[in-house]
Amino acid sequence: MATFTCRVQFLDDTDPFNSTNFPEPTRPPLYTFREDIPLINQIAGVHRLLKAPHKVFAQDLLLVLLFFNKIHLNTLT
Repeated sequence: MATFTCRVQFLDDTDPFNSTNFPEPTRPPLYTFREDIPLINQIAGVHRLLKAPHKVFAQDLLLVLLFFNKIHLNTLT
């Protein structure tokens, strides 16, 4: 079973008029993803860890990976 550990955050965009949307929490916790389980099936665990105020809808999820100053975007659906 291979794993991938990284820090996770969310962007609280529940208030569209808030001009100070920063990734939360400010000290992102570590989360270990398993490579043998699809990402879409692991999002609930990330959501619980972050205690994010959003409801989770698969069609609205976006995964952003940052590697050495490069940004990779991938939708989860």
